[in-house]
Amino acid sequence: MYVVKVFHGYITKDGRRTRDKTPTKLLVFYNKEESENFANKIGGRVKKLEEITKT
Repeated sequence: MYVVKVFHGYITKDGRRTRDKTPTKLLVFYNKEESENFANKIGGRVKKLEEITKT
């Protein structure tokens, strides 16, 4: 699972930026290609969800 990171935060399900790393609130992609396409459109980058939940 992947999330999109933008400017000190992550994209939520409603399309806003948040610093909250709770996976239930974040926009989650199950396919890396889909997440990269979305990140390229909005100027973000892709992060694996596992990396976020470890911290």
